[in-house]
Amino acid sequence: MTLLREWWRWFKRQSRLNKVVIVSFLVALVMFLVPLVVSWLKPTPIHVGVAFYTYERAFQLEGNAKTYFYENRNLVSDCSLRRVEQALPKGRAKTPDPQSWVVSKFLLENMTDQSITKFRMSFKSPLVRPTTTLFTTPNVEATGAWEATAPDAPHLYVVSITSLPPMASAVLSLKTPIDEAVRQFVYVEHGRVTVQVPFLSADQFETFPLKISRLNSMQILNRESVLRTGDETFANEKIEVTMLRSDEPDLKEEAASYQLLPKAKQCPEGTAGDW
Repeated sequence: MTLLREWWRWFKRQSRLNKVVIVSFLVALVMFLVPLVVSWLKPTPIHVGVAFYTYERAFQLEGNAKTYFYENRNLVSDCSLRRVEQALPKGRAKTPDPQSWVVSKFLLENMTDQSITKFRMSFKSPLVRPTTTLFTTPNVEATGAWEATAPDAPHLYVVSITSLPPMASAVLSLKTPIDEAVRQFVYVEHGRVTVQVPFLSADQFETFPLKISRLNSMQILNRESVLRTGDETFANEKIEVTMLRSDEPDLKEEAASYQLLPKAKQCPEGTAGDW
């Protein structure tokens, strides 16, 4: 009590401006500490981690050669995580249409010993757009849709999961095609990649302060591979091509409208997944 009275006398001697600054600081400190104390006393039932990627599937034409490839990158650092190439004769191979995407991957971990049912989580991010589609690991059933909390409010992308088993994890992927607007944001404006979760809910809990962890991008990819194939490596993507018959004419002006992404960085091994 003596210490508190001394502090109060010291506070009363401060100027009005100093009092405003001190009170503002204390309020901010309390707002920061309360969620931490709550999470320590009552651990959150679910943990969420995130990493961001770019994915490109395309080909390059050089002389008489056509090199088809797909590449996965760390979006934040632009480090190449994996690139697979296949050399083909120019004009003789039909390949899938070139395309690229930005992908936000979320690792959800149920930290409880009971299933989490009717789980709903909303996302707000410059990488989530009307063209975004949702993919999940096969151990959960999930749907994604745009919703508005009020008629004049911005729309949020809401993911609904029927059930997440006890002590289990799942990976959600929000995949958005790279159009001119996304390309401008990522490669010209170098916009800040962020994500917010305005609300989440389930039968077992109400909304609580959620902190999304920034995970190494390789960590989520490896975890996703375990959930998809049972093997802690990249899931192998097959390069599917169709060769023309000898009596068919060569292909002309292949995918002239597609613009390749800027070349990715080749980062030292073990650092490509860092933010």
